[in-house]
Amino acid sequence: MRAVTAPIILLLALLFSITACAEDNGQFKAGQHYQVLPQPVPQRDQSTIEVTELFWYGCGHCYDFEPLLKSWKGGIAEGVTVKKIPAIWQPVMEIHARMFYVADAMGVLDTMHEPIFKAIAQQRKMFAQRAGRDWNADNDAIAALFEEHGADGEKAVKLMNSFAVNSKVKQGMANQRAYQLSGTPEVVVAGKYRISSSLPGFKGKSNAQEMMLQVADYLIEKERAERG
Repeated sequence: MRAVTAPIILLLALLFSITACAEDNGQFKAGQHYQVLPQPVPQRDQSTIEVTELFWYGCGHCYDFEPLLKSWKGGIAEGVTVKKIPAIWQPVMEIHARMFYVADAMGVLDTMHEPIFKAIAQQRKMFAQRAGRDWNADNDAIAALFEEHGADGEKAVKLMNSFAVNSKVKQGMANQRAYQLSGTPEVVVAGKYRISSSLPGFKGKSNAQEMMLQVADYLIEKERAERG
């Protein structure tokens, strides 16, 4: 076999460097780092690019993702909005989702979001997870959690099964089906692209959650360019 000459070695090194830079610069691929939804989900506000996080309060990965998302949100470009949808695929998750929508309806979501996360994901207060559990005990725990952080606990409990919250739950479940949710946390950009760390491009990556937001940045710019 003929020895590889120095110029060829330099050329190979250059090609490797270019490939690495392309990956570092966010050249992510459909099917590897994000999925293109077969049917785009209309945004509420077409004047912005919406970024939607699908999460569960009982998900430890979501709890870890929260500060990363919060920091990322603080630096997003003008014309980008971020919203959250609590995922539901089992009864206990519906209880947690209702707590989210109740806090939102009461105008205290900014105050209550982190405490609910801590109570459920960190402190493992699951609220109605066990079959046959006393619902009144859960209501008492929910009221106490809201009151602990300066909100009206009695009102929170009353709103848990209100028409407004029931409507939000149904809408959220419809959206998660349209987004083809496969786990949490996941991120959807512009109602078109779903980012999940379970995709092949994230396999074996220790910084998968950070990469999810890099992919979001890439897709935001892709959407902005397509809109012109």
